Amino acid sequence: MTNIRRFSSKEDIQEQACLWVSKLDRGLSDTERAELEAWLGESSAHRNALLEFAGLWDDMSVLNELSGLFPRKQVKQESGKVKRVVKQARWSIAAGFLLMAVATGLIVDRTWLSTSTEIVNATQKVTTGIGEQKNLTLADGSIVHLNTNSVVTVSLTDSQRDIVLLKGEAHFTVAHDSSRPFTVTAGNNTVTAVGTAFNMQFVDDNAFELVVTEGRVMVKDRFAAPAKASLFSSKPVTGEGLLMFSGEKATIKGDVDKKQNLTADAIEDDLAWQKGMIVFKGESLERVLAEIGRYTPLRFSIADETLKQRRVAGYFKVGDIEGLLSALENSFGISHEKVSETTITLSKAANS
Repeated sequence: MTNIRRFSSKEDIQEQACLWVSKLDRGLSDTERAELEAWLGESSAHRNALLEFAGLWDDMSVLNELSGLFPRKQVKQESGKVKRVVKQARWSIAAGFLLMAVATGLIVDRTWLSTSTEIVNATQKVTTGIGEQKNLTLADGSIVHLNTNSVVTVSLTDSQRDIVLLKGEAHFTVAHDSSRPFTVTAGNNTVTAVGTAFNMQFVDDNAFELVVTEGRVMVKDRFAAPAKASLFSSKPVTGEGLLMFSGEKATIKGDVDKKQNLTADAIEDDLAWQKGMIVFKGESLERVLAEIGRYTPLRFSIADETLKQRRVAGYFKVGDIEGLLSALENSFGISHEKVSETTITLSKAANS
């Protein structure tokens, strides 16, 4: 009996195409070949998706296998299209990582991350557990998207909108109201906006990473005395404050450190958690595991010290631990062993 189901949305067609590419890579049985031919015959969207993802898989054996399923003229024409897609791909290895994660996990249960919506009025404390997210709609119309293992308090009055980020990460989309400043306190600083959007994530007990996604915000050190220097100087953050604008990112702990200008793609990658994805761009394995650890009660240890700095790039679906482990082994030569129900040890694969 086939485990391939019919889907209609673009996302589901892409997932099915990923599955078929992985099966083509290891070889089809006669039954699977017949099932694939039937699936391809249902829609041109199926055929286009399969050819596109076959190109991103970066393995000519898959395209060769497809040559038996398509007329020669069509394969030649579509192969050129695939090559163009491959050239346009930002990271071939990242695409491979995503495909492998989807393929090894099959059709992952879409309830991998618990998401709920709450209406928040006046004064309230809101928390999320590990692997949970919440969308908070405040009485003023502002929206707070709270990530995994996070805590905020909300206090709304006639003159102020005060939020305290006590733990974790949150994205704020602020309703415009010039008469009531919207201020988020985290660690040693405050971030104030009138009508804008920004993301804040704790990186240690007092430091947080700020990404301004729309408009501008003012960052202040809440413990600093007012300075006589000109307003909005670049550094340090004085009592008057420092303005940060849309597309800027910085780590903040009293002062602003290493302010960067981000592209639209980079901002999208930083906020991928809101769509249930995590993007890695060559971070060390140690850092990757620390980030993954925010979303799961599982704990990882690295047996070989030399592996800690091994670079990992790719797109990972939050909660798909099996997909991550399979991708690490197949793409990066990192094997794993389940030591207990909550602990996994990583080491160099024997053939790496």
